Amino acid sequence: MAKKVEWTESAVNDRLEILKFWREHNQSDVFSLKLEILFNNAADLIAEFPKSGLATDFPNVRVKIVRSFKVFYIVEPDSIVILRIYDARRDPKGLSLS
Repeated sequence: MAKKVEWTESAVNDRLEILKFWREHNQSDVFSLKLEILFNNAADLIAEFPKSGLATDFPNVRVKIVRSFKVFYIVEPDSIVILRIYDARRDPKGLSLS
């Protein structure tokens, strides 16, 4: 049975910033809508198969790769908490999961 997916405020903000960037960069919603679908599909897959993401150096944090983005999450007893969505092309020194 799939777990409930919860998005932190940081993850929601990351998602909105990514979609906004691509909408403005491409002057079209097409790619942003495709990313939105990919993020939703990844969340559904994680909810169904919580261990499908890779373990990270952060305690209890897993990561699911979605194109060039990393979806960081933790597995709780009854839910999946998505912590951040991070563009893997950026410098990882700027990444904070808190």
